[in-house]
Amino acid sequence: MSKIAKTSRLLSRGARKIVTRPGEAWLLLRMAWWVAVLSAMARFYSLPRALEIVAGNQKRSNGALNREDLARAIDLLLSADVLIFKPICWKRAAVLHRYLSRNGTPTKIIFGVRNESGGKVDGHAWLEADGQPILEKDPPNYVVTYSFP
Repeated sequence: MSKIAKTSRLLSRGARKIVTRPGEAWLLLRMAWWVAVLSAMARFYSLPRALEIVAGNQKRSNGALNREDLARAIDLLLSADVLIFKPICWKRAAVLHRYLSRNGTPTKIIFGVRNESGGKVDGHAWLEADGQPILEKDPPNYVVTYSFP
């Protein structure tokens, strides 16, 4: 699908969401802002500093949003697969970390790697709460290389 078609589809879905579910549309807009901030900060700062900027003040509350709803929202946003909105695990983890922490679920962002066939290395980022992976389809099977915070 061309970038113009993807952008057009994204805009029409966004307009429909504003009319049918304004609260979810507002959440998606806020998440889009933080994806943009993260993408820019990761270009100019180290990854730990970029994550720190996006994490912000963890003591503030955004209300009682359900974990699964937050995960669904960021997955929907990143599924647009246009410009900076691509389904990239570390962006998902960083934005979810921000929203979950502000909703009373402290998390850690975990980065890991594993060997794949053909000598390739695969990497992944996910969230853990109380030492357990959360909001993952399958349990991550990676060697942990970095965690934040």
